[in-house]
Amino acid sequence: MRNGATENFLVAAIFSGVLTLVMMTGAMVYVIFTGMDNGTDISRTVDSETAQDGFDPNTLPAPAAGSRAITYNCKEMTFHTSNSGINYVREYGGVYNAAIVNGRFSLYKLDYGHLQPVDNSVLDPDNIRKLRYALENCNETYIRSGAKFLAGVNPPGSSI
Repeated sequence: MRNGATENFLVAAIFSGVLTLVMMTGAMVYVIFTGMDNGTDISRTVDSETAQDGFDPNTLPAPAAGSRAITYNCKEMTFHTSNSGINYVREYGGVYNAAIVNGRFSLYKLDYGHLQPVDNSVLDPDNIRKLRYALENCNETYIRSGAKFLAGVNPPGSSI
């Protein structure tokens, strides 16, 4: 009896699947063994180069001591102008605002439309630096807000 087209197709598919599996297994075994033979020992290579060049690590300059120059991102802040024309900044999702009022940097908290002074000790020093950097160094567009500063703030240009 003769095999039909379906039986021949099924036998060919099984044979090609087994052949593909065997070839992939052989390729993986080859890659694993060649990778193990061609590996390099980094510490041994560095040690041999150091001995040949006569490099002395003591000739390197000492690492810099002191504070690092940190720059902050201006895009993490919102920039506003109060009802009296004072510019202030706040971090996205933050509670505390920073402003320079009468030549003095201060922190404020928005309370029912009024910006009330806050003690600087409530905030992390890094957050204070971020707010101050944004206020003094970022040239962003300040959006008008209806907030009012409390604690005797004189609007710019007033003689009070």
